[in-house]
Amino acid sequence: MSEDGSATHCITLSGEYDIARKQELAAIFGATNGESVTIDMSDVTYVDSTFLNELASMRLRRQERPVTLVGVQPNVSRILQIAKLDRFFLLR
Repeated sequence: MSEDGSATHCITLSGEYDIARKQELAAIFGATNGESVTIDMSDVTYVDSTFLNELASMRLRRQERPVTLVGVQPNVSRILQIAKLDRFFLLR
């Protein structure tokens, strides 16, 4: 449950996310419905533009619901900042 009482879809990711995992990401992010989403990124070591595109696309699909990124590693956080995507997610 999220803070407003609505359902929250929790996703745990690990490893490197690049073009080789595009289909996997599309399936994972596409499986979320209208609920809030929390993504545990504690074990994500690398992301490229494929990941950023899938993440941004998922965010656009749920404009009224929060997407929270948890445990973002410093190198991944820096990529989100450079792409200016950090402002569209709750980071914890």
